[in-house]
Amino acid sequence: MFLAGILILLTGGLAGQCKPEEIPFRDGEKVTYIAAYNWGPVWVDAGEVTFSAEKTEYRGQPAFHLRSTGSTYKGYDFLFKVRDYYDSWVDPVTFRSFEFRRQINEGGYVLFNSILFFNGPGYALSNTKRPDKPIKTDTIKLRPCFMDMLSSVYYVRSLDLSRMKENVVLPVEVVIDDSVFHINVKKLGKEVKENRDGNKYPCIKLSATMVEGTIFKKDEEALVWITDDTNKVPIIVEAKILVGTVKAYLKEAQGLLKPLTTLK
Repeated sequence: MFLAGILILLTGGLAGQCKPEEIPFRDGEKVTYIAAYNWGPVWVDAGEVTFSAEKTEYRGQPAFHLRSTGSTYKGYDFLFKVRDYYDSWVDPVTFRSFEFRRQINEGGYVLFNSILFFNGPGYALSNTKRPDKPIKTDTIKLRPCFMDMLSSVYYVRSLDLSRMKENVVLPVEVVIDDSVFHINVKKLGKEVKENRDGNKYPCIKLSATMVEGTIFKKDEEALVWITDDTNKVPIIVEAKILVGTVKAYLKEAQGLLKPLTTLK
């Protein structure tokens, strides 16, 4: 789960909090990352991941339409082709999900999943389809503080990360396909992190356990550095995978609330 892993390791939360404290992004924000892979001593820029947010309506209600895509460059498709597409429609005030969709193709593993969330009754209806199997429909009972894979990335940016205590495990519930997964997140401290563009950013460093899949091993720990400023944009993501190590570097950020804080 290439993009799924990136999304999960960007998530986090504070126990007992569901409603965002603030919205650190705005309509039209788009953030792009370069995905680099490591095989032995060689690092290769093999693909890109993008995140974007747009104000819209969902069945007559105000909403944010969150999008994310992940793909390998065509020159590296022969090694492990990735084409991942994620969409999430969420309430702009509570961040509760209305609907979530993901369509992935990872090394020939193809899957489509859509989830409709019924927040009043407290359940979700998940439909999962693989090319060689019929549609699988599941009903998922929801707890008060749940997130879909994409909304969780934006939700963590809305929290006051400075209030998180270091090295204390924070359980996060993320709905993936037909199940609810528990991701353990820890704040490891603050660091000044230098990006590939040469800029240095004051960051909050987090770790997260990964969900086992086509890319990641079970209980593998990933690291993410998020800017310690108003935007709370992830700068670098790093995780071990089955065939090496993957890193995502910030390439470009458009439409931010404020310019990113950098050190000279």
